[in-house]
Amino acid sequence: MAADKRLIVLTNDLPYPPNHGHKVDQYHRWRAFAAQGWRLRLICWRSPNDPPVSPEDERVLRDTFEAIDVLPIPHRPPALAARIARLGRYPSHVASRIPAATTRKRLTREAMAFAPAAVVIDNIYGGVLGETLARACGVPAILRGHNIEHRYLAQQAAATTSLRSKLAWTIARFGLERYEDALVRRVAWTFNISADDVAFWRGRGIERISWVPTVFPDAGAVTILPPAEKRWDIAYIGNLRLPNNLRGIGWFIDAVLPHLRAARPGLSIVFAGANPSAAALAMFARAPDIELVPNAPSADRILANGRVLINPIRSGSGVNVKSIDMLRYDAPIVTTTIGAQGFGPEVDGQFQVHDDAAGFANAIVSALADPHAPAGRAEVRRLFGDVGVANQIALIARIAGVPVD
Repeated sequence: MAADKRLIVLTNDLPYPPNHGHKVDQYHRWRAFAAQGWRLRLICWRSPNDPPVSPEDERVLRDTFEAIDVLPIPHRPPALAARIARLGRYPSHVASRIPAATTRKRLTREAMAFAPAAVVIDNIYGGVLGETLARACGVPAILRGHNIEHRYLAQQAAATTSLRSKLAWTIARFGLERYEDALVRRVAWTFNISADDVAFWRGRGIERISWVPTVFPDAGAVTILPPAEKRWDIAYIGNLRLPNNLRGIGWFIDAVLPHLRAARPGLSIVFAGANPSAAALAMFARAPDIELVPNAPSADRILANGRVLINPIRSGSGVNVKSIDMLRYDAPIVTTTIGAQGFGPEVDGQFQVHDDAAGFANAIVSALADPHAPAGRAEVRRLFGDVGVANQIALIARIAGVPVD
């Protein structure tokens, strides 16, 4: 008997607003599934350090998910002691998302009553609960890979200049590679954001894995402006707190910007992103010619108005979701090797890639002389739009045993 179009989805945190790479990926994917008639239940976590869940955020998500469980990550001493006790078996971020027995029993009862076709663990950290629910319901557990997490956390630890932050990233890595490798081997399938990460896992003997990029169900709904009507010469949008992003921004300000000032004085430049940290604000204080837009209400407002889009990321793994977002617009994109990694051959030629400051600056100046997207951008846009949506739905349906029209 074929299964119905029902999924339980577990995410690390609330997948809205989509102001961070993983939230962009999650929110747009599940919105696309819901639009195609899939019934979805969401289980996610919230740390006391996270912003409170607003009624508006919950209202928007209820257009996609028929039920939402936001589980607290407690920081009180008994909860921290329980997490420490689990560190021999589970890494810290996984241990913090193992619910208490009463909550686990309730979620299991509700999951069995819902009768999902599969449980999707959307990033590894909810894996313990996700596998528990999948076993109880007798359905496949499917994993969404956003990074090679043990590598990604190592890169964040290396990128941060704060001793406290470096210690936190380092502790979070304890046991992570072992857990991540075992989870990828156990699940029915992994659909990974990065083609390079797929190659990494296949090199370790994993075959039940495929490249499935971020999708935007309304890929044609972005604002397309002629270059003369755009507000800024250079535009960037991204998280303004993560160490790897800040490392790239600092490199742009300190190494690239002097070349640009010499070659093209008076350029209009905008950097936008959510919740800039004190370190980010200090960087932008050194560059008063950059317009900073904290907490921009719309990424479209920024990216549609940039004659040249840039992503100066210097470290990271997986696919940089901001690079995907930029591909939706008709503008040249200048980035680094890291910003262009993880894509399939379909995207070849869409990025101008330079890892040295002079080359990066010269590429921007050259692009400003002809600020149009390279040939093939429309086809690439479809890969992350309607074609990508159809491919994701077909893959999940096949693994879950759900017939699709």
